[in-house]
Amino acid sequence: MILSWVRILLLLMPLATNAATWQIIPKESAINFTATQNGAPVSGQFKSFSGEINFDPTQLATSNVRIVVDINSVMAAYDQVVDTLKTADWFNVKLFPQAIFKSSNFTKTGDNTYQANGTLTIRDKTAPIMLTFVMEEYSKSHARAKGTATLQRTTFGVGQGEWAKTDEIKDEVKINFTLAATRN
Repeated sequence: MILSWVRILLLLMPLATNAATWQIIPKESAINFTATQNGAPVSGQFKSFSGEINFDPTQLATSNVRIVVDINSVMAAYDQVVDTLKTADWFNVKLFPQAIFKSSNFTKTGDNTYQANGTLTIRDKTAPIMLTFVMEEYSKSHARAKGTATLQRTTFGVGQGEWAKTDEIKDEVKINFTLAATRN
């Protein structure tokens, strides 16, 4: 009988060591981007995204995240920019409606600062990407992180045809994000 209880406890131990599971709070979260066209910043955001977040700063080895961005939810100051970004030369939202970021490699870099090495998939092209973020709040029920990443749009085939050159629209795109979440 004691041996049976020991087996049950051993089976449950991996569950107890997994990182905390979090649910994104959409109204408190944002994914923004800034590109450069003719030397001027062009900013926008993605209004709709979801995620599977299992993160605990004391258990980075078991932490992981998967964020899915609805590319069709892109917004910018000008409707013409939004319409252009949705076309086949840019995001091609009809064929590639989602971008996906995944990571299970987290490193603590300072007081409440972290680095996540993962992959980003846009237009069916996957490439490594590094995010840096600050854990602004982390309690038993609520967490809030702010971070950045930089990517090269041409790595993902974003901006094709006449837009493939990087003299008018630069290759580098900066991503800023805020993720607020509650514990499941």
